[in-house]
Amino acid sequence: MIYRNLEGDYGTDYLLTHPGRGYVEQIASWDGEFSGTGLPWQELIRIADSPSLADEGVQDAATRFLLLFPLLTDLDVPEAASARLIAALTAIGAPRDTVRLAAEHLLTHLTRRSRHDPAWTSPLSGS
Repeated sequence: MIYRNLEGDYGTDYLLTHPGRGYVEQIASWDGEFSGTGLPWQELIRIADSPSLADEGVQDAATRFLLLFPLLTDLDVPEAASARLIAALTAIGAPRDTVRLAAEHLLTHLTRRSRHDPAWTSPLSGS
């Protein structure tokens, strides 16, 4: 990930490197809006769980997972996604009493689903 914070050039670039290649592949960028191909769930997990110990960069699987998570492009993630996200957030110090709700919000947003909490009430319905 490259964070650009130059005057007039703000954003995040997501680059993929391959061992043995002399170039990088840009898989996405964020310049106010997401653009690029992103990653399907299985590829995100594969990259997060297989750091190259010989190379520079983040080695911790939970941190790698969270850095890659904004690239998720699968609209239908496996049920294990929530548990994996909760574990990663907890590993980096997210409060245990709110981590489940935070994970639900993040997954809902990235998979572009609507979220409804049955405990919500509406002043329009009289409840």
